[in-house]
Amino acid sequence: MNVNEGEGQRSTAYDERPRLSLTRHGWSVAGVLALLAIVGLGFRVSHLGASGFAEDEVNKVEAVQAYQRGEITANAEHPMLMKALMFGSLRAGHALRASISNEALLRLPNAIFGALTVIPLFLLTAAFFDRWTGLTAAALWAVGVNAISFNRIGKEDTLLVFFMLFAFYFYLRAKQTDTRNLAVRKRNYLLSGVSFGLMLASKYFPHYFGLNSLYHHNFHVRQRQPGELAGRTPSLFYVAILVAFLIANPPVLLPHVWEYLNAYMGEKLLVHSGYLFAGHLYKNTVSRSPFWGTPIYFYLVFMAIKIPLLVLLSFIIGFVVSIERRVHPGHAFVLFMFLFWMVPYSLIGAKWLRYTLSLMPFVYMLAAIGVVELIRFLNGRLKASAQMRAVVAAVVIAIFIGAPAWIDYSAGPHYALYTNALAADRVGYFFPHDEFYDDGLREAIRFVCDNAPPGAIIAHETPAATRYYLEQFQRTDLDSKAISAPDFDPAKISRPAYFIVQRGRTYFENRDKLAFIRSNFEKIHEVSVNGMSAAEVFVNQAR
Repeated sequence: MNVNEGEGQRSTAYDERPRLSLTRHGWSVAGVLALLAIVGLGFRVSHLGASGFAEDEVNKVEAVQAYQRGEITANAEHPMLMKALMFGSLRAGHALRASISNEALLRLPNAIFGALTVIPLFLLTAAFFDRWTGLTAAALWAVGVNAISFNRIGKEDTLLVFFMLFAFYFYLRAKQTDTRNLAVRKRNYLLSGVSFGLMLASKYFPHYFGLNSLYHHNFHVRQRQPGELAGRTPSLFYVAILVAFLIANPPVLLPHVWEYLNAYMGEKLLVHSGYLFAGHLYKNTVSRSPFWGTPIYFYLVFMAIKIPLLVLLSFIIGFVVSIERRVHPGHAFVLFMFLFWMVPYSLIGAKWLRYTLSLMPFVYMLAAIGVVELIRFLNGRLKASAQMRAVVAAVVIAIFIGAPAWIDYSAGPHYALYTNALAADRVGYFFPHDEFYDDGLREAIRFVCDNAPPGAIIAHETPAATRYYLEQFQRTDLDSKAISAPDFDPAKISRPAYFIVQRGRTYFENRDKLAFIRSNFEKIHEVSVNGMSAAEVFVNQAR
């Protein structure tokens, strides 16, 4: 390992050599990446079914069931690609009669792609900086508790990030290639276009395409050689985006999907509103932007208390270093992407922690820069020999990667509840909805199914998840009701009723009803996760 005084500053932005050439050194890097992917996969699949389905995940289950019937428009607010992978995973698991829960099978594709994200993250970081920075960023992702948390749920963000990083990388390589090398440039533009198309077929977030274009419009990643003509992005790139998008997401061609998307974007499908953040209920809709929704410091609080302190420290170092070296194309890129994520997302009224998965690659890139800079600083202060420099680098990397890995070991399988030392006594307080993500709901429903008399009411805020587990537990005789429904009044129910109360599902439409339930009915069961109350069950009998 040779992380010396000059290597961290040297720009590799003009180097056109492949990043993983099949040399001895290239095979070593590939081996490390393979090991990181295996370690990352281990954390991501360990007890993958420990938590029951969240409400959003059951919507994917129902979409998969619709696919089996030949209907491809289910869950139309989201593209098809992830649901198609889930369909294949569930079909394969059932065909093989594997003793794996449906929860684990549904989440398995995301866990796999989440672990494999070390590859594009390494490639992108190495293309801008060097291999050591790239490997450090990849290692931080592999053991990053924040990345692991959201790679273990059935939401679209994992595939979005995977293809987004590949799209950024291949576009960068095209821009770094001499314009006279047409074959290589076209190949990279083609691969970037396909990746962007698959990114859009994973989640309808086209602004990442725009940010990439904006960055390359303002920053030049290679010096044009004498006699070299200015390069233009070929039409092949845009055609590839469209073709890949349509192949992976054919439902977008159907009018019904566009009608549904229009209603969804117009907030016409909302049945409740509100996000409980730090004990206060806020409106959580796009229409409340910029200052009338969840607070603009929402994501800053996330970074302060949910990212391990060593990673946060190295991120701060990397951020400061990148500001100092902002004319370098790599440092400019990570600053640009981080700030153009943090500022717009903070101003949007609707916020969810799972959105931060697309922020974490840039956090880890900046943290990797910080780790390399720290190694260089220590070697300079110690005036270390070549052998000693290797020892210093190994120790620093072991600490900055080993500590997050130990956190993973300690936090699993409920990784989302991890909170660093700055708020260790406030676990589940700041972001209860995203931190629990319906963890404990399955167990609460099972308790009701085991104890409720025939025909009793089961009241909740998760219609899809409750419907799914009532079928699983063979209690479809229970009458399922949403507490926040306008026509539901817990004070006017005369027959037996069981109320499942989740703190993270407090809304403007149900907060008074929840207060009534807590004050007037008896709590007969509580589901705890890591010692934290995840779900409570009340019955409508006087205390």
